[in-house]
Amino acid sequence: MSELLYYESPYESSFTAKITAVEQVKKEWAVQLDRTLFYPEGGGQPSDIGWINNIAVNRVEKREGKVWHYLAEKPEDTTIEVRGLIKWSHRFDYMQQHTGQHILSAVMYRRLGYNTVAIHQGDEYTTIEIDTDSITQEEISEIETVAVEMINRNLPIRSSWVKESELGDYDLRREPKVGGDIRLVKLDTYDAVACGGIHTDSTGEVKLVKHVYTEKIRGRVRLYWKIGDRAIQDYELKNQTVATLVDWFSAPMQDLIPRVESTLRELTEQRKRANELESRVARLTAEQLLKGAQGTLPVMLSEFEDEGKDFLKKIIQELPNDTEWAACLINHQGESFQWMVAVSEQVDFDFNAQRKELMSLIGGKGGGRPPVWQGIGTQKEGIPQLFKQFSALF
Repeated sequence: MSELLYYESPYESSFTAKITAVEQVKKEWAVQLDRTLFYPEGGGQPSDIGWINNIAVNRVEKREGKVWHYLAEKPEDTTIEVRGLIKWSHRFDYMQQHTGQHILSAVMYRRLGYNTVAIHQGDEYTTIEIDTDSITQEEISEIETVAVEMINRNLPIRSSWVKESELGDYDLRREPKVGGDIRLVKLDTYDAVACGGIHTDSTGEVKLVKHVYTEKIRGRVRLYWKIGDRAIQDYELKNQTVATLVDWFSAPMQDLIPRVESTLRELTEQRKRANELESRVARLTAEQLLKGAQGTLPVMLSEFEDEGKDFLKKIIQELPNDTEWAACLINHQGESFQWMVAVSEQVDFDFNAQRKELMSLIGGKGGGRPPVWQGIGTQKEGIPQLFKQFSALF
């Protein structure tokens, strides 16, 4: 069994140890040490990462009571003493996450009677799932306010090992999931819970908690939180975003929402008018193309520059359904271009039989189904030959 230094010295980041076992697991090497500061994944808290003799430790797991460190490569000499180094920024981030989660879960239970049924400490958020199918914004604000008050009071957080028979001496928030000697984490006199994670020594080190959003899942509520330095970084990002919007809209912060709403309404109206104008242009273009087409079966060939992505489609939609016709249209857009091939329903045309030859001329990709095919091309020099060969098919 490894000596679990992360419980004794959670604020230490380096240590020395001896390798007691090595196993190859797929492309990684699993190493067991006689003592370790690396916290293994568990209880919703990710494992530590770092280095052992400058070899990256990708993850740490506890299997059958043994702590295994998964390394990117095998240590050169497994007989010598090795040096382990924890990535401290990662460790402290999750100490903040876990401690903040304890504070929030304690407040939700003791103030509102909500039990925590699941937690997840991810890269961006810490989520807490509680045993209710709804929660009000007023309740969320109360949870956040009380949690921040507890952080500001800088309450001590202590852990201790107690026997299962002694649990009756404590006002536990939930029943332990294990038996025997149990590690309790106590939030001053406010909360006590069985937990195998690592935490900060005081609530003040959590700094800040902020609710981000809520979702309903499996008939319960899941709350997303920014905790610790993540919450401060989130505030800085949002502050920068607001400052940029204030500059863009030339409006004070309190006027931003109505100003943005007004601008969005204007944009929606302008897009509607632009779409109507494009449809009118497409209708006139379709009439001109059909009028200028040659042959018993009118074949329409045309190129356009920087039109909207739906312009070719709108032209095809404006062509009549009760006559025979065929069209091959190009819309240039920078270095590439849109192509569209279409025929009326009365025309028997097997595009797939011609695809390879036609597409090779323009470096084209795409497809469709009768009576319209479309895609992207890159070889502009092949367009004249494309038009010539397409016309020859009718």
